Amino acid sequence: MYEQNFKLIRDLIDRREPVYGILSFIEDTIGAIRADLGPESNVESYRHLEEIASALESISRELV
Repeated sequence: MYEQNFKLIRDLIDRREPVYGILSFIEDTIGAIRADLGPESNVESYRHLEEIASALESISRELV
């Protein structure tokens, strides 16, 4: 369902496009996934969410 988004994100990363734009597209993709899940969904993705949180922490450390 989101394969095109993931492919585009990886392509943007490979081409070393601006990080701001890549993060914006990632944000849009997360929003679409969240909308499809809905608040009552029960998906066991905590390991993946931990990976996302770790990656965001690493990116934020580069800002300081």
